[in-house]
Amino acid sequence: KKRYYGGKTHFEYWWGMTNLPECDCNSPDWRNYTSDVIKFYMSLGFDGIRYDVIDELTDDFIEINVASVKQNNPDALIIGEVWYNPMRMGRRYLSSGKGMHSVMNYYLIDALIGYFKYGDINTLRARFNEILTEYPDDTIFTLMNFTSTHDISRIIEIYGYNGFDKYGEWNWDLPKNTSYELIKEHHLSGNHYRHGKMVYKAHFFALAFLPGILSIFYGDEVGTQGIGNLANRAPFPWGKEDKDLLKFVRRTVKARNNNTFLRTAQTNIIKIDSEQFVFERYSQNESILVCVSRTHHETNVDLPEKYRHGAIIAKIKGCDKNHLSPYGAIAIKK
Repeated sequence: KKRYYGGKTHFEYWWGMTNLPECDCNSPDWRNYTSDVIKFYMSLGFDGIRYDVIDELTDDFIEINVASVKQNNPDALIIGEVWYNPMRMGRRYLSSGKGMHSVMNYYLIDALIGYFKYGDINTLRARFNEILTEYPDDTIFTLMNFTSTHDISRIIEIYGYNGFDKYGEWNWDLPKNTSYELIKEHHLSGNHYRHGKMVYKAHFFALAFLPGILSIFYGDEVGTQGIGNLANRAPFPWGKEDKDLLKFVRRTVKARNNNTFLRTAQTNIIKIDSEQFVFERYSQNESILVCVSRTHHETNVDLPEKYRHGAIIAKIKGCDKNHLSPYGAIAIKK
């Protein structure tokens, strides 16, 4: 995009970053160019596209791009980066049926972190209610449920580092006045890492069984650290992986994958309080109860009758059908 004033041509840049010029979504040349780019990447075997800041693109442009994606790969998945409830943004990129399939689930992940880190019960309850009642089912089943992203601090940092605070709707970023040198040199102490890992395991366990697509940001499965952007994009720690965490992630993901009905199972939120997050995933013939603790002490499990003789398909060490260890979790299949 460019503007003319003062007798000169001035280009517009996204958030003032001069290496990111804004483009005119209404330009036929730009639309043809993006369609050619999509065709090229689809020819390489790409299975889908994630659009950055999709709410800053026009609905018409999105629908033209989506049509191009489907033309080259009818089964491709299209996900957009949206940080709020997309159904309340006055847009048609989900409701029209011609736009993207789903979104990055920042809206829920924000609340999930707020719950496990700060005990924010009300936000998590409200967000689940919005998502389960306002989002289309197909969108719910394909939500991108990420552990971390390139835009926020690493999840183990969020839970392990006490310097984080909440500034506004979503900001798990840097404490104010933190120097870049401190960021580069920062490393969680042993106790902080162990605490962050303990809470992260509970968070991951819940995330693995929630509706949507579980998405692991490279390195989160082995305890990669990093405060803020760009420290969160450090190389994979080859040779220094947290093997215990990796083993836990693999076991939990295997339990999720072995129960294919979870891909389209309905969700029933049973309890969200200061001690436990309990929910059920169910279909016509199968169901799983998930109980997750968010406290530093052991808690009792109030197991519904129908699950008392069910099989434990996944758990965090020290948990059983009667008790949850601190930040423990258990999944029981009827």
